[in-house]
Amino acid sequence: MSIRGLAKKALKIDSWNSDDDQARLVADAQVVFDVGANVGQSAKTYRRLYPHAEIWSFEPFPVTYEHLCRSLADDRFHPVSLALSDRISKAKLNIGSVSITNSLLRRETDTGQAVEVQTDTLDHFCNEHGISNIDILKVDVEGAEDRVFRGANEMLSRRAIRSVFVEVYFRPVYDGMPMFWDLNAHLNNFGFGLCGLYSLSSSHDGLLSFGNALYLQRSNS
Repeated sequence: MSIRGLAKKALKIDSWNSDDDQARLVADAQVVFDVGANVGQSAKTYRRLYPHAEIWSFEPFPVTYEHLCRSLADDRFHPVSLALSDRISKAKLNIGSVSITNSLLRRETDTGQAVEVQTDTLDHFCNEHGISNIDILKVDVEGAEDRVFRGANEMLSRRAIRSVFVEVYFRPVYDGMPMFWDLNAHLNNFGFGLCGLYSLSSSHDGLLSFGNALYLQRSNS
């Protein structure tokens, strides 16, 4: 059996389509946070899945942010030129060989260039903008996912985030990045349960490299 098949069997996953599962499990999403938005690929998907949702898309790299701003044209789409992290500060964004690999962390294939960007925490941003709950928190920030979650401690603690869709790694790529099991344990501590793994990729030796994970807040009962 393939690695994908074994993972599917072990996790009792019925679907490999994350769009279908998010639409089914969070059918009435009103607020979506798209953290690590790039040029708006996910924003377009969420607009299709949730036509009336408020979508907040965060992208710190200036050139990419300009493209993001043009990705959707409606008054419920909010592009934000920030890197959500674990502190309100300035930070270096390391430029990768392609824009989707830009990261607050370093990796071997970086270009060696960096730009200074503004960082904020999810808790502070939500407080400043009067956002009390998030239905879907999508996080794809190239190895700095744990920083986003640390900056969301207050929202996570009061169970104000309904679901999390996050890129996960099974082998290190960026310096000091968390692995899947680190993020899984962190989210479990805040009452989230793993619903599925998607877009799994393996390296030449057949071992899992990365993918996406969907978590849903468990009931208090």
